[in-house]
Amino acid sequence: MRNKAAWCLLAVFLLSYLPGEAQFISGLNRYRNNETKEKKFDMQLHKRIYLGVYGWHFMSNPLTMRVRDSIYLNQDDFKNKVGAKEIDTTFTTMARLTKSLSGYLGVSVPLAMPSDKSMFCLDIEANVLMGELTHDTVTIPLTYKDLTIKESMPFMSISGPVSFNYKYGGDASLSKDHRTLLSAGAGIATSYITIDDGTGSEAIIQAIPFVKAEIGFVLGVAIKLRGTAYMGNYSLIDYKSPELSSATGIISRSYSGQMGYNLSVIIMPLSLAWDKPLIR
Repeated sequence: MRNKAAWCLLAVFLLSYLPGEAQFISGLNRYRNNETKEKKFDMQLHKRIYLGVYGWHFMSNPLTMRVRDSIYLNQDDFKNKVGAKEIDTTFTTMARLTKSLSGYLGVSVPLAMPSDKSMFCLDIEANVLMGELTHDTVTIPLTYKDLTIKESMPFMSISGPVSFNYKYGGDASLSKDHRTLLSAGAGIATSYITIDDGTGSEAIIQAIPFVKAEIGFVLGVAIKLRGTAYMGNYSLIDYKSPELSSATGIISRSYSGQMGYNLSVIIMPLSLAWDKPLIR
């Protein structure tokens, strides 16, 4: 009887232990699964949308022009087309972008989060830049009257920048508890550029590499200041008159160089929906 009782107790123990162990293993697996899920980050792309509400662009490159004209000493010579003084002058002056205004809409797409408040991401944007390309007044001395040239050429660039970035702070964690915002990155801006210089020149399409850095703070809403530097040299104007041998006025014009620098103010309007700061 004692042996039977002992065997019964052993059977009960084993039957009760095995399910418990199975349950324990199952619970451990669930814990590991939960732990894995907790390590995954929530995209919440709508909370990562940002607006470049105002931007200043700085660009200054040499502008070279060739001017040809005929000057007459008096009205009679002009009527008879005799006694003309021919000028053919080539000069170079600095042309800069003025009255610039830029804005853009973008979103950060997370790729990885090394910590709870840092991430690697892609910034995908749509940008618009407008301004006027101007140069100082150029004076060409003639016999009885100087020729003065001063221009203002409308400039516009529409681009779709894509960049790889490292971000640290609230725009990575989506938490107002991380108030300081830092970012650095590099990318390519595929740009459609037009300059209305009066010659009917065609638009230019260029893939322009750039680097950028941002610093900001959460002050109710996330506000950042971004600096962007565009790399490389580009020919933006290359005009020659189709009647180069006989034309008068501006018969050729060239403008090339770097695309310059941009300084922009960014707001993240949906940062109002970020997690509230922890209560200290």
